Amino acid sequence: MLREKTHWDAIVVGSGFGGGMAALALARSGKRVLVLERGPWAARDETAWSPRSILLEQKYRSLTPYEAPQFGGRKLVYPNEAVGGNSVFYGAASFRLRELDFRRRSEYEGNDTIPDGFVDWPISYSELSPFYDQAETLLGVVGELEGDPTEPPRTQDYGGQPPPYGFHAKKLVDAAQGLGLHPFHVPLAINFAGNHGRPKCIKCMTCDLFPCKVCAKNDISVTVLPAAQKLGAEIRGGIVVTNVAHHAGRVTGVVGIDTSTGESFKETSDVVIVSAGALASPRLLIASGISDLGAGGRWIGRYLMRHCSGIVIGLCSFETNPEKMFHKQVAITDFYLGSKSERGPRGPWGAIQGLQVPPPEYVRGQAPFPFDRLGELTIPYQLFLLCIAEDVPNADNRVALHPHRRDEFDLSIARIEHRYCRRDLAGRNALLRQAARVLKSAGAKLRVRKTINTFSHAIGTCRFGHDPATSALDEHCRVHGVPNLFVIDGSFMPTAGGLNPSLTIAANALRVGEHLATHWEVYAQGTGE
Repeated sequence: MLREKTHWDAIVVGSGFGGGMAALALARSGKRVLVLERGPWAARDETAWSPRSILLEQKYRSLTPYEAPQFGGRKLVYPNEAVGGNSVFYGAASFRLRELDFRRRSEYEGNDTIPDGFVDWPISYSELSPFYDQAETLLGVVGELEGDPTEPPRTQDYGGQPPPYGFHAKKLVDAAQGLGLHPFHVPLAINFAGNHGRPKCIKCMTCDLFPCKVCAKNDISVTVLPAAQKLGAEIRGGIVVTNVAHHAGRVTGVVGIDTSTGESFKETSDVVIVSAGALASPRLLIASGISDLGAGGRWIGRYLMRHCSGIVIGLCSFETNPEKMFHKQVAITDFYLGSKSERGPRGPWGAIQGLQVPPPEYVRGQAPFPFDRLGELTIPYQLFLLCIAEDVPNADNRVALHPHRRDEFDLSIARIEHRYCRRDLAGRNALLRQAARVLKSAGAKLRVRKTINTFSHAIGTCRFGHDPATSALDEHCRVHGVPNLFVIDGSFMPTAGGLNPSLTIAANALRVGEHLATHWEVYAQGTGE
């Protein structure tokens, strides 16, 4: 039996970088906001830094998998879910996109080698820049000015300085500089100074992939959601939204299941914001019939991107991290826009950055024989570099409803179709070659390449644009033709860039949230046009 509760100004489905920031922007304007999240609040106990609990047993594993291509076959993948979304598990890298990322098509106009998938954004970097400022402040991002050779213009400094390079990072920095490159500190949303009454970062080796036990990683559940709660927003974990309700061309609220009680419910609102991520958001919209409702509905689920990434593992004759400390510190963007002198495709490539060497338990549990044992034994002598190559938007890369697989809530799961194009692979290979050069210069006697086949950077399945003939959302992330429905997460991005998208998702959510609050009556009671 459905039970209907309070009527809200806005319901936000998802609590990550998009949903959390949008909720805060609306709560600041005095709106009554309900945030619904599938996962629980992450426990800040001994399990938070346990490789077995978090990585192998997957404590925050979703009850709803998706089916995706995996190394020549198809596999059910169970993502993590928690209040705060992926921010709870990410490695805190907080980059701005470059100015040219916003005008991919016009920048290469007349170049017959640029892929058709590249398009211009309906907004410019300058329009998003003040919201990057806000997002960096809210997330406590620390970094250095003038180190990044491709960094876009800024109007404010970072909120703090990153700690000095450790031994591991210094090896990479010296090697890169010796090759004429310009390495710099990765901007990080980490509380190294102990601000806001929270413990400061202890520079442990369980940051990437783990919740932070001491709450020094400035994830959304630690920074943004508590601020929204103080302004009256209500946040509920353990909630599965099964349907976005609509009538006469407008959304009216959501229907869902409280997993703690098994009870079904309906909540009504003037506006609905879907922020479940680039895989779950299109699945929910399609299952709710939204793709048949809006003018741009046929693009919902299309143009999935995830970056074309890989890792180069360097094996050294010396111990690479004698301090046993956090070492995700180094970034290299010299090849972000490509290179005229080095072998690789024309146009943008992406970024190279240092990466945390994974825990021994994870290597032993994930790598095939005999690399499981060999990898575990050689971890103290390994250097990692991550290569994030920009992938080309392709309408055939998509999220759809699975024709017959359903989850335990009797919901159709998402079926992912994705294939990299030749240019994607060429960009990744070009970056891998450059990363291998750096590792060789740093003293790595052996260099091993490993491709990444995850969807941790999934973006683009509800691209925004001016024209419903080519996009699912308008420039304010409203679903074309549906006045009061917004999608505010990584789905909105029409191109990927070659950097972690989290800060861009957060900044855009603040931009859209502010616009929605300013023009509330137009969307909540009017046509939205």
